[in-house]
Amino acid sequence: RLHAFRPARSPLDTRKQGSVFPLVMFISTCCSLASLGANSSYDMTPDYEKNLAGFWNKVGKTYAHIDYGGYLKGEDQLIQVWEKSWLRNFSTQNGNIFENATVMEYGIGGGLLGKHLLEKYNARHYIGVDIAERQLEEASKRLDDCCRYKYSRVKVDGSLNAADLQPFRIDVFVSQAVMQHFPSASYTRNFLGVLSQSRIPYLMLQVREGDARKQGTSVTFAQLVSREMLEKHLPNYQMIWQSPRGRKGYVFYWWHLRH
Repeated sequence: RLHAFRPARSPLDTRKQGSVFPLVMFISTCCSLASLGANSSYDMTPDYEKNLAGFWNKVGKTYAHIDYGGYLKGEDQLIQVWEKSWLRNFSTQNGNIFENATVMEYGIGGGLLGKHLLEKYNARHYIGVDIAERQLEEASKRLDDCCRYKYSRVKVDGSLNAADLQPFRIDVFVSQAVMQHFPSASYTRNFLGVLSQSRIPYLMLQVREGDARKQGTSVTFAQLVSREMLEKHLPNYQMIWQSPRGRKGYVFYWWHLRH
């Protein structure tokens, strides 16, 4: 299931002696599947779950967050959105938990968040996890320029699996703009179940909440997730912080492992 790639032998290889404390991020995208990029040749069909990798390798580059132009308004603007939505506010209240940590991001786009965490938040190591080889390649180009020996990349064949986490010591798992693109409720439950059993100290999950349809937003193909669903399927975690809900139903939640 899991294929790991590294650009070079890194002195921070988290699989060696267990001396690195990884921070895992999971990323979620900001748009519904009803608004695909203009250069996408895919239609949403029941076969979506069977061909997730194919879809995300060919969907529009802006939609996949490997081109940060268009409605994303550029890299600087997107980083400011992240800072305002969850990075700055949580860090102000709880300190910089990324300091000297290793970050794994699931659904990495072009690796922009990984670069930001390595450069501004002093993360020790970044592990980018994705289902699409295209995204992994684009992230490698960006990270090679700034942080060649501070990142690794991992390709998975589908939903998160416990085996994907076992090689690493993980401090934090972040999900930003991905869960809404899961193909089914069962896929979502499996993902949350793996996280609940992982015993990762911190999770940050961005979701699009279950009543977003009431706000008139285009969520025909989106997996809508409520706080109640998160609480039900993350019994080993306590919610410690949440952002205000955005206009389109997006909310960022921080969770801490119950001791």
